[in-house]
Amino acid sequence: MNIPKISSELAEETGLHIGDGTMNYYKNGRKICGSYALRGHIIDDKKHYNFRIKQLYKELYGLDISLREMPSTGCYGFQKWSNDLVNFKHRVLNLPLGKKLNIIVPEQFKYKFSEDLIRGLFDTDGTLYLENKNKKLYPRIIICDISLKLISQISKLINNSGIRSTFYISRREQKNWNDLGVVEVRGREMVEKWFKIIRPSNPKFWDKYQFYLDSS
Repeated sequence: MNIPKISSELAEETGLHIGDGTMNYYKNGRKICGSYALRGHIIDDKKHYNFRIKQLYKELYGLDISLREMPSTGCYGFQKWSNDLVNFKHRVLNLPLGKKLNIIVPEQFKYKFSEDLIRGLFDTDGTLYLENKNKKLYPRIIICDISLKLISQISKLINNSGIRSTFYISRREQKNWNDLGVVEVRGREMVEKWFKIIRPSNPKFWDKYQFYLDSS
C-alpha cells in the first residue's frame, strides 16, 4: 500500500471516512488485523462509489477496492483488511478506532484543504433539503453528527470559506440516543456558493440541485 502525502485528495477521502467510514482491529483467522469499511446507500450513492471513490483509493493508496451490494443492509461499498491503511488513518491522521463519538477534524486539515474535507463529509453524510415555502422551493444544506465538536468545527470552516452557516444542537429525548450537532447553510445565495466552492463529488446532489434550479 502507498502512504499518501497530505493533499486535497486525502482531505476529501478523510471527509468520506468521517461521514461513512469505520475501522478497528479484529481477529482474522489466527491474526489480529486492521479492517476498514466504507458504505453508502445501495442506490443513491452507487455512482459516487463507482466513479469517484474507487478512483480516490487507487490514486491515494494504490488499492483496488472491490465494491459490492449488501442488500440485507441496503448498503453499497467495500471492506478491506489492511494493517497499513488502519495504522495510517489512526496513527497519522488520529482518526478513532471503533465508534466515532468524539471524532474531530484532523490537525492536518484545519487550515489547509478544509473545503475538500467538507466535500467528502457532505458527499457521504450530508443532505440537500428542498422545503416548500410560500409556493417556492427553499434550499438547505444540512450536515449532522453525534460528535458535537466535529460539527462545530465544520461550521467554522464553512464560514471561513465565505459561506454563511448556522450551528445548533438537536436534543434527542429517546433513551440512549445521543444529541446531534447540526450545521445548516440556508437560502439560494449561500447554496449557490456551496456548489461553487465546495463542489460536491456525489452526482445525486448535482441532480437535486439542477432540479431546484429548473424549478425556480
